[in-house]
Amino acid sequence: MGETGCGKTRLIRFMCQLQAGAVAVDGPKNMVLMKVHGGTTANDILRKVEESEKLALHNKERHKVDTVLFFDEANTTEAIGLIKEVMCDQRMNGKPLTHGSNALKIIAACNPYRRHTRDMIERLEMAGLGYHIRAEKTDDRLGRIPLRQLVYRVQALPPSMLPLVWDFGQLNSEVEELYIKQIVARYVHSGQIPVGSEHVISSVLAASQRFMRETESECSFVSLRDVERAMNVLVWFYKHKEVAILLKDQFYEDHMEDDVDEEEEEDEEPDEYEPLDYLTQALVLSLGVCYHACLQEEREAYRNNISKYFTHPCVLTEGGDQMLEEINRCQDVFLKQLKLGPNIARNAALKENVFMMVVCIELRIPLFLVGKPGSSKSLAKTIVADAMQGEAAASPLFKTFKQVHMSSYQCSPLSTPEGIVGTFRQCSRFQEGKDLNRFVSVVVLDEVGLAEDSPKMPLKTLHPLLEYGCDDEDNPPPHKKVAFIGISNWALDPAKMNRGILVSRGVPDEDELKDSAEGICSTDEIVLSRIQPMIPALAKGYLKLYKIQNKEFFGLRDFYSLVKMVYGFSKASGDPPTWRQLVHAIRRNFGGLDDIDPVKVFNKQLHNVDKRQERGPNDPDCDPAGLIRASLVGLDRGILNMESESRYLLVLTENFAALGILQQQLLSMEDTVIIFGSSFPKDQEYTQVCRNINRIKVCMETGRTVVLLNLESLYESLYDALNQYYVYFGGQRYVDLGLGTHRVKCRVHNEF
Repeated sequence: MGETGCGKTRLIRFMCQLQAGAVAVDGPKNMVLMKVHGGTTANDILRKVEESEKLALHNKERHKVDTVLFFDEANTTEAIGLIKEVMCDQRMNGKPLTHGSNALKIIAACNPYRRHTRDMIERLEMAGLGYHIRAEKTDDRLGRIPLRQLVYRVQALPPSMLPLVWDFGQLNSEVEELYIKQIVARYVHSGQIPVGSEHVISSVLAASQRFMRETESECSFVSLRDVERAMNVLVWFYKHKEVAILLKDQFYEDHMEDDVDEEEEEDEEPDEYEPLDYLTQALVLSLGVCYHACLQEEREAYRNNISKYFTHPCVLTEGGDQMLEEINRCQDVFLKQLKLGPNIARNAALKENVFMMVVCIELRIPLFLVGKPGSSKSLAKTIVADAMQGEAAASPLFKTFKQVHMSSYQCSPLSTPEGIVGTFRQCSRFQEGKDLNRFVSVVVLDEVGLAEDSPKMPLKTLHPLLEYGCDDEDNPPPHKKVAFIGISNWALDPAKMNRGILVSRGVPDEDELKDSAEGICSTDEIVLSRIQPMIPALAKGYLKLYKIQNKEFFGLRDFYSLVKMVYGFSKASGDPPTWRQLVHAIRRNFGGLDDIDPVKVFNKQLHNVDKRQERGPNDPDCDPAGLIRASLVGLDRGILNMESESRYLLVLTENFAALGILQQQLLSMEDTVIIFGSSFPKDQEYTQVCRNINRIKVCMETGRTVVLLNLESLYESLYDALNQYYVYFGGQRYVDLGLGTHRVKCRVHNEF
């Protein structure tokens, strides 16, 4: 029993090679490795034991060598009882094992039982929107403790196995440093990094591991896997000289601007400066990907701590600030190479998401992105899919990257383990026979958090898939390993996330909101100049409103939409927005809560707007019916072409009272389709969900209005449609409708 990634499997493999000794050249396979995971069944174990028995007899007769069957992470499966029977009783389903006296030895490795601290559990529940299903309601538990509150998702060991447990423990810092030196030396010997750099790289990585362990957050579970990962990223940046050259150009560009500013202030000589050399740059960026990105509040402390360990030949003259500057510069360089649509802000969240996705896809490192809605997760995915086209890419830098093929799986409470394993299989088939240095398949799990508590536990098969790309083979062929991106608004179980890199997006501060708002309006400089004085007030108002709501009701999307709407008013009228236009935009985006008056909150911040104006010809209607009408029909198209700004409506009333009002007042009923759902079992079935989605699809294509009632089971499938996540092709708008592995592009009529 020992922590993950501290060398249990390596140790057994090494021992088996020693035992095989001279015969090993001829290559008898004297170790059978079974990667046990949450989805492993009793039949899988029976098959593996039978296969091992045949091999053991063969090895004994031919080579006089013992054979070892190794169950890795044995206590993650519910079939642990069968493993106990094989190990303790030498039986399988009551029948004695047939391997004769002692040709087959059996070893199991298991993860320790540790519960997270109270603080840690609270922190995990704060990620994104928290957990989709509360801890006390989940069925997935060990005794009374929900499995997600354990450091490792493990089942209880049968009592008769307890005397066999030997504590492998975990590596202490000194021993870990020896391991790290060994790993780095391997890269130096193979000529991937220059000789003489091993000391500084080892000490920086060892310091990073120590720092991460001491944090109180989900980042504290680090192992030698992280070191191996950091070295792979370092070598990739070191070899990718194209990135380094662009960074150098960007460096001089930034410093030229700084110097001009300084010279205007005082007539002193500008500073002498040098960009970082290739190796230091690669090391800094590698830390930026593997350690820095996972941290939230502790980023500055990490940079200041680690920069002390940079000694010759990797020197940082300005310490932690220089690290941050270099990481930001690289993110800017990546994003500068891309063409973004109008009204898309190049904010910090988008920059980091795109940067992390590109690097992790290139190196096939699993990446989890967790954050509240509106933190540019899906947007980054779409941008990266468009940009990484291999030789056909639009930008010279992206021509040097791999060509990407993305397969999305829309997770929902209906997800199954077979669906997820099927997506990985399909992806690895795409890689078969291709040049893996130029082509990569990516599995994208959208809304992973919703599958976290599906009754079929679909995510328990993820462990081996993330690590090896398949869940059954001992030495899988290289095409099986695919890239992986998990996107979630909800918190995830930490045991999954230590297989990859976790980027957790926090709540943006006022400066970041202002940057985003200016970015959204930057398509038209003149309009931006009219709105600019209001942006700080809008950002302050939004943050105030965000803090006083008692649950996540309003989020970033509402703020972005508010800014777009104000921009739309100003662009159409040619003047700064009037108070009535602002009220209309605030009510449209922040209505819906009875106990909060959003106009009052924003009013306290908007001091420099004249609030006594008469209603002008361009001013919209601000009463509820007017707001709903404006959402459905768009404000009079002549005044304001707002079709791109109008979001779909959620009307909250008791007992569907809204339906009657809508029917009487607003909707001409001949082109409106009303779809009812219910909690009756037949209405929850997969076939009924498919039927309803199909009805919506027909309405989208023909431009009719749809009213959905009681259809919770359907919203995950309309995820991209509700976010108005359109792709434009040949002048038409298309959107993805997804259910599990099935995704269809559906045309969206302008009147829909």
